Parts: sequence; structure tokens; C-alpha cells
Amino acid sequence: MTRIACLVVSGADERTQRLLLEMALAHSPSVEDGGPGVVYLDLRGLEKLFGSEEAIARGFLDAVAARGLVGRIGIAGSRAGSRFAARSGESITIIPPGGDARKLGPAPLALLDLDPHTAARFGRWGIRTLGELADLPSRGLAERLGDEGSRLQRLARGEDATPLRLWTPPPIFEESAECPWGVQTLDPLVDLAASLTEMLCERLSRHGLCADAFEWSCRLADRTAHAGRCAPAAPLSDPAAAAALVRASLAAHPPRAAVEDITLRACPVRVTTVQPRFDEPPRPSPRQLTATLARLSALVDARGVGSPTLLDTHRPDTHHILPFTLSPRGGEGRVRGSEVRGSEVRGIGFALAMHRMRPPKPIEVALTAGTPAHLRAAGLNGRIVATAGPWRISGDWWTDSAYARDEWDVELADGTLCRLAHDSRGWRLEAIYD
Repeated sequence: MTRIACLVVSGADERTQRLLLEMALAHSPSVEDGGPGVVYLDLRGLEKLFGSEEAIARGFLDAVAARGLVGRIGIAGSRAGSRFAARSGESITIIPPGGDARKLGPAPLALLDLDPHTAARFGRWGIRTLGELADLPSRGLAERLGDEGSRLQRLARGEDATPLRLWTPPPIFEESAECPWGVQTLDPLVDLAASLTEMLCERLSRHGLCADAFEWSCRLADRTAHAGRCAPAAPLSDPAAAAALVRASLAAHPPRAAVEDITLRACPVRVTTVQPRFDEPPRPSPRQLTATLARLSALVDARGVGSPTLLDTHRPDTHHILPFTLSPRGGEGRVRGSEVRGSEVRGIGFALAMHRMRPPKPIEVALTAGTPAHLRAAGLNGRIVATAGPWRISGDWWTDSAYARDEWDVELADGTLCRLAHDSRGWRLEAIYD
């Protein structure tokens, strides 16, 4: 005999819902996530362990109240019956076995979570409650709605033989190692972290998952903690590539004292396999790309490797580095026919690209009536035949890093297009247009 309990907690967010599900698992091995603030439990066979249904419900409500939450529990022979009982207003409402149909009679159809089309259809028929749906001729309902109509009518009568969709807590991908003697040098520490990384990657592969970040925390001998994080350019589960990434990250940010305990965590994600396009160049393997980025991070610091993003300022070339992330939309920036996505150029087959000089090159500029007439620089020399400008750029005057300069776009006699800048420090070559 099926007996289902439904717990309803108003205003439950995602974190609270996870807490409710974990608490429900402590009372029943079969638990279903019914949506925000709704949890179903299978009570079959629990009387010998926890007592009567009312005792089980009372113990569960006491555990919920101990967490500062207010809930209601309904117990019946079906999901719909238990959910309707939980919404009846009492803290605990129990529908006796076989009484679901009678109790569900005045309940609204919304209790079945109908799709808008089916709900509108029942509305045109004048069906508003579960009792009215249960009283319809079964044959006529099946002729009009097929198997779905028969299923809904059985639910309206409290006949729900579908087992609960079992909820299990997501696995925690974490590995730890104790070093009671204390690891004082970097080499054994990175070797230990690499072995933990390989263990995590094997677990990720068994679950069909990848990691988009690795986090570690170390308990040091001086009673302080050392924590860090590294993220690959693309989610991966390859043990060698992940170990190389963690090795390089730890080498770039070593702990300040001997390590007595280290914990490594992987942030799991599920990556959908996508068929590569025939009109796209082949992409580098995640293993090679991650290994390359790990070596770069060890050389130039992890904060110097990533994706540059412009800051909200008028200061030229001001940016900061963000960690690499996968683009949510593939194909941005590809040229299709006469269209260049992500730019303003449409209807033509080419576009100018600016090659920035980092750092800008000092140059000598001869003026004629205040306008650049000749340019001389290392590897670049010629007469200026066309100019555009100047454009005055200034800002941050309220800080110690104020800036102000004039910029020119010039064309040399050989067709070279340049961006020049002039301020109190002199003339500089900022960029060349390709």
C-alpha cells in the first residue's frame, strides 16, 4: 500500500530546498524533489523504525522547526492527495488509506500542474475541481485526450502508482591528505597535489563530468591557512592536464610555511559533446591548451593570463584580465558572406584592424602649421600625406593619475596608416592599421 508524505515550506529558496531534501533523506530512503518548498517522502515500511505516520510527521516537523523553518505535512496514498492535505491549513493532515478520492473532490485542477493548453480545454468544458474530473466518463475522456486524459483522471481519483523520482545529493568531489610531519619544500607538495588531482579526475570521468576549476586549501604549521584556485581554459577531466595546471598554480603561489594538511576540490560541470563544424578551423586539444596556459601562469603569474576586458573609462587601452570562460554562443566573429559579426562592417568583404603597440614607440614628428608633416621612427620613416585630428582625450583629473593627450590618424606616402599620440612626454606611435 502506497503512503506518501508531502512537506510544504513557503518561500524556500534553492539553499533551503537542498536542506529540506537532505533532512528528508534522514527520515526516508525514497525522497522526491517536488519543486521549490515541496518534498515528497515514501513512508512504506517506516512504521517499525519510527512509529506511526503521525509520529513520523511530528518528528520531521520538529527537525524543520529546529532550522527556523515553518512547514506543513500531508500524508495520503498519492502525490496529489498528500500535497492537497499539506495545503489544508493544519500542521499535520493525514488522509486514511482509500480516502484520497473523497478528500480530493473539492481540490482545484491546478493541483495537477496542467499545461496551459490542457487547463484551457478543461476550462471550456466547465471542469474546475478534481472531483468533477474524476466523475467524467472514462471512455469519452480517453477518446478526446487519449492516454493523458486517463492518467489525469486516475490522479484526480487519488490513484498514483508512479514511484517517486528519487533524489540523491550531488557528489562532492574533494580529496584530502594529512602531512603530520609537515611539508616544508615545494616539490613534494606539488607532487602530493598532483596525485590528489588525478584521483579527482578519475572520479569525474566515472560520473561523466569535467572540472571547470580546482580549489585547494592548506593548513599550515603556523596555524594559518593558504588557499588558491585555478581554472582551465575549458572544462577537463584529463588527469595529466589537470595535474600540470595545479602544479603550476601552486608553484606560482607557494605557501608561506610548512603544510600539515591539504584539501583539493573540483568544481564539476557537465559538458555536452558538440559535433565540430566543417567551416571552422580545428581547435587545440584541452589537454595541450591547459598545459600551455599552466606554464604561462607559472612564468608571468596567473593574473596575467586570461581574457582581456575593457574597463568603463575613456582612458585608452585600459583593461583588466578575466579568467577564460566558454562562450555561451558559438560562432561569434565568424565571417559569413559579406557580413562580419560583432562589428559594424556589413556589405563589404574587409575591415580595418588596429595593431596596438605595447608599449607605444617614441617617434619624431615634424609639424607644418601645427599639423604632422613628417614621421621618423625605428623601422618607419616617411612623409605624411593625409591627416585626421587632433582628438583631445582627457580624464581622471580628480585623481593623481590624470591624463590628457591629442591623437592623430595619419597616412604616409607609402600607404601606411598610423595612430599618433602627443602629450607632455612627446610624440608616440600608438598603433598601425592593418
